[in-house]
Amino acid sequence: MSSKSYLRLHPHPFSSLPIHPSLDNSSSSRPALRPFLHALLTEAQTLLTSIPSTFHPDRKPRRSSPSTAKVYLSTRSIPPDYWVCRQSVHEDAPVTGSASWAEFRAGLRHDHSKHEMDYTPSVTAVERLMEWPSEIDVDGGWSRVDVHVNMITHTFHPTALIAPRSFIVLVVSADRDRDQGFVTVQIPLTVDSSPQSVRQKIAASAPRNAIFASYASVEQVVAAPEGLQWTMATTSDAGGAIPRWIQRSWTMGGVPKAVVADVGLFLGWTARRRA
Repeated sequence: MSSKSYLRLHPHPFSSLPIHPSLDNSSSSRPALRPFLHALLTEAQTLLTSIPSTFHPDRKPRRSSPSTAKVYLSTRSIPPDYWVCRQSVHEDAPVTGSASWAEFRAGLRHDHSKHEMDYTPSVTAVERLMEWPSEIDVDGGWSRVDVHVNMITHTFHPTALIAPRSFIVLVVSADRDRDQGFVTVQIPLTVDSSPQSVRQKIAASAPRNAIFASYASVEQVVAAPEGLQWTMATTSDAGGAIPRWIQRSWTMGGVPKAVVADVGLFLGWTARRRA
């Protein structure tokens, strides 16, 4: 797989993943884990450093209660992918409307998908499908890199009208050695290409009427002079009969509104845990 094509909406086959006991490792084209992670994290860093220069900013900042930070939205369209990005800067303190560095790290760096289910009402199931051993360090300034494949299911209301969406994603979380910070990268995988053992887990866990959708995302928290800068960028397609213009619309409650809401959802959950 080209190192320039990890972060894309079109799902990747399982054959592109690093060597793993659950996969057919006879192919000489299957990458080793460390070079794979280096390429993926390098591409993620390239995307992050391109913000905001390659993104078009929204006209006004948004609010996401109980967060006290302004949330800045921006978008980038490079067909067929449409990226939505949000950025916010938070006081590094365990106070109402914000969170400390330790709290951001505990909630977003560790068990990323499991915690997302805790604070996001639509996330109703997270199933771990595959996992690789953690890498202590990866070329390019990354350390303590965790790698696994999850199936994440969202359920929406009214359930009689909107089928649940299940996403098969490779999740990579890593610490940044260059400064105080961490990043989580997620890329979509195709269900049809999964090995038999993984397919059995998917069949046992996915809702019967689930639509398999896709997204890619990059999320980062770093220490900045004015506080903690939280950045998230994603490209997604819910599939089914939902038009993409609705998915991209703030007014219609699409992805831009959802990613802004996540800020308040996370900080509200963090405050409850703190209490």
